[in-house]
Amino acid sequence: MSTIRSAHLALWGVYALTGLTHLGALLADASLVARITQPMFAPLLIAILVTAAPQRSRTTSLLLGGLTCAWIGDTIGQVPVANAGLLAIVGFLGALIFYAAALAPLWVRSRDPMRLALAIPYGAVVIGLFVACADGAGELLPMVAAYAVALATMAFLSAGGNGLTWTGGTLFLLSSSLLGMDWFLPGASIAYSTELVMLTYLVGHAMLVAGMIQAMPRHRWTATAPGAALVIVEP
Repeated sequence: MSTIRSAHLALWGVYALTGLTHLGALLADASLVARITQPMFAPLLIAILVTAAPQRSRTTSLLLGGLTCAWIGDTIGQVPVANAGLLAIVGFLGALIFYAAALAPLWVRSRDPMRLALAIPYGAVVIGLFVACADGAGELLPMVAAYAVALATMAFLSAGGNGLTWTGGTLFLLSSSLLGMDWFLPGASIAYSTELVMLTYLVGHAMLVAGMIQAMPRHRWTATAPGAALVIVEP
């Protein structure tokens, strides 16, 4: 096994360990550990992506943009700044837009008319949650509306990649739905809601990135293998 491949797999192990540590900290109410570990998720996924992508491409650039926005969203909520909630929403909104742009070419190439039917359940979930949470959103309502549209779009387009991107996009939808209910739905009471939000977010994010890596025509470890020819057919 090549060194770069070993490093890539090791980074997945570090991501899993960091995620488990974060979830354990939430369960144990160890807020300091939780605040330290959450901003580590996106940088680890960036390192995982960089060790897999053989060269910079449109898709890689969009994924890096999305992960950077996700890092801003993960980090801003851990520091005492004004309007932290709004800034976190802006960060994750940016991540969803980048991910949707990265997924769109895969969805177009799949040409599976059955996947159009997914717009119905995804759209229904997002519209239902938006209507239910509208009163509690207050002045954040326009931002929540934009986020809802971006979330439904990204989840819908994720079905055009492969099983990993599809599952990842669906888990993203579930995570954000739980978070929206927790923040904006008066009287909503979900046991272990914070832990469930982070579990679905961690796994969904990982599967989305893993699916996009799987969809790459070549990887860094195959492109640099002895005698290998590098041919990139990615837009």
